[in-house]
Amino acid sequence: MPRNARKEVYSDFFHVMIQGINKEYIFKNEVEINTYLKYLKEKNINKKLQIIAYCIMNNHAHFLIYTKNIMEISKLMSQVNTKYAIFYNKLNNRCGFVFRNRYKSEQILTYSHLISCINYIHNNPVKAKMCTSKDEYKYSSYNEYMSKGHLLNIDEVLKIFKENNINIDNILKGKCEMHKFIEHVEYDNKEDLKKYILEEFYKRNNINDINDVVNNRNYIKELSTMMYIDYNFTQKEIGEILGLNRLKIHRILHEL
Repeated sequence: MPRNARKEVYSDFFHVMIQGINKEYIFKNEVEINTYLKYLKEKNINKKLQIIAYCIMNNHAHFLIYTKNIMEISKLMSQVNTKYAIFYNKLNNRCGFVFRNRYKSEQILTYSHLISCINYIHNNPVKAKMCTSKDEYKYSSYNEYMSKGHLLNIDEVLKIFKENNINIDNILKGKCEMHKFIEHVEYDNKEDLKKYILEEFYKRNNINDINDVVNNRNYIKELSTMMYIDYNFTQKEIGEILGLNRLKIHRILHEL
């Protein structure tokens, strides 16, 4: 009989999304998809993070990543996307940006959030009407849970599941859409983006305003890291938002 799931935050799991510039198709065929997956595996040779789930669509891709250090996600996505952009431009005789931005990410907060995220990722092609069931789609991790795959290290993934009291049956049979997940949200300017980030942060942590953030060092660290890594705000901009010295933001970010 499985043990009860832990109640605390699953802070080492992150849902990551990448998307093509102007929502263009950047994974049009098997060669391009397999090349991106190959780069992911090559650049994660040090195993400082584990890919728990993934789905490659035509103009975007979703990943669930487990890591003790969020900076490792930034390093991996930067290296992989840069290498893939060079490959893609050469293959298609084009130049310029391939990805809309580095990536977007969100932290997984609870057990149900985690299970829903994995099922959400695997159900992307069903939702897009590319197939009728998730086991029919070739370019996701769903079938890698059934047999050995070329990207996921299933033994390590199952070990992480065991350590976090995660029942794999809930993943394979569970329902998705229990939570809202990052999609293709675009912002006209950083002021709108800042407003969105802060509103979501206040709501998620059940706090009222920026004063509640600056009076809690953990909130400062969490918000600063998210704005710097996920949304490309500079340390100076973060400092201005929080009313803190840029050097203090720098020290907080490098505590990771």
